[in-house]
Amino acid sequence: MGAFPVKRRLTTYFLLIATLGIALSSAFGVWVYRDRELSSARQTLVELLNLMDAQNYYTDAEAWSQQLHTAAPDKRLTIISPEGEVLSDTYGQVTENHADRPEFQSALATGWGEAERKSDTTGEMLLYEAKQFTDGNVGRLSMPISSVNALVLQGLVGFLAAAVVALVLMLVLARKLADHTAQPLEQKEEELEQEGEKLQTVRSEFAANVSHELKTPLTSIKGFTDMMSSGMVKDPEDQKRFITMIGVEVDRLIELINDVLKISELESVVMPQSDDRANVLSVAEECRAALGQMAEAAKISVNLSGDNAEVAVAPGRLRELLTNLMENGIKYNEPGGRVDVQAAQRDGKVAITVSDTGIGIPKESRERVFERFYRVDKGRARKTGGTGLGLSIVKHIVLLYGGTISLKSEPGKGTEITVLFPAVR
Repeated sequence: MGAFPVKRRLTTYFLLIATLGIALSSAFGVWVYRDRELSSARQTLVELLNLMDAQNYYTDAEAWSQQLHTAAPDKRLTIISPEGEVLSDTYGQVTENHADRPEFQSALATGWGEAERKSDTTGEMLLYEAKQFTDGNVGRLSMPISSVNALVLQGLVGFLAAAVVALVLMLVLARKLADHTAQPLEQKEEELEQEGEKLQTVRSEFAANVSHELKTPLTSIKGFTDMMSSGMVKDPEDQKRFITMIGVEVDRLIELINDVLKISELESVVMPQSDDRANVLSVAEECRAALGQMAEAAKISVNLSGDNAEVAVAPGRLRELLTNLMENGIKYNEPGGRVDVQAAQRDGKVAITVSDTGIGIPKESRERVFERFYRVDKGRARKTGGTGLGLSIVKHIVLLYGGTISLKSEPGKGTEITVLFPAVR
């Protein structure tokens, strides 16, 4: 999906919204305009009736009718007696009684009456205004609604012209808005494509690395079993040694599979639970107890210190994180060395620092130690065990819970890894 379709879609959306707005406003404008023209027409009829009454129309009613017919042929004047008899009409003689006309009845009752209805005489939709004159008769003026509609249609041309101009302006504006809006969208789209490509590369590399890591112990197991099944290993002690070596490789396989599953699980979690919480030093003590035999064998002391702080992390995740960091501190250390775990709470965050007096990490490797399957010292890694996923798991846990991680190291002096997590409030 390129930049052009994005701009085109945005332009279309903006234009559709603008067109709908113009259409609605035009319809409302036409309605208001028609209502105003109707009111103006009624006012004209009212003024004519008032003028007739003020000038004593009844002294020369016929002259009024002729004058009105000449000056305004669309208007009809009817003089009606209080009994409903038509005394005179612009359109000629009318014999039909008008006592039942609503505008006539209202004029008799209140002095004025109005209506908008179909004429019983002509069959045309008319606008009526009626007034009871001084002499007691009712004067009624009417005009076709079509005359008002004709004026509205004339005004509609102006509305349409304004709408066309507005649409042209909206089109220009929509394109500018689309250009302005599409720019960050295009950038985000490009970033997503790049991220997608990067993710695909990472997945491919991960799959290749997993295949390789699985193949190595499986090859060893296959070699050992082939030698034993062929009868080449006859000495009981050699057989026992081979079985032990097979067990070691099986353990490597199990560890690798477990770590791969952990990575997959961490990647599938969108958001941690809101009620996750763990005491750092309590979990660290559990980890120290679990790693006690390994530390004793390597002659490494593990020390805990700091604040009795809690972090918004699930205990199992924190245990996993600390175990990996402390285990690395033991593995990549020298006899008589130490691993220190410290918790410090400050500014709503808890800093967990795991430091060791081990071999350290070369400068060129510090940026890569959190990558999957990356090992600084491959020879030592094979000797001490490990899948190369420990620090990658640590990084995933840190990111999952909105934390940060930093590393300091110097070859021959040791490594310090600090993790910042939100504190439990």
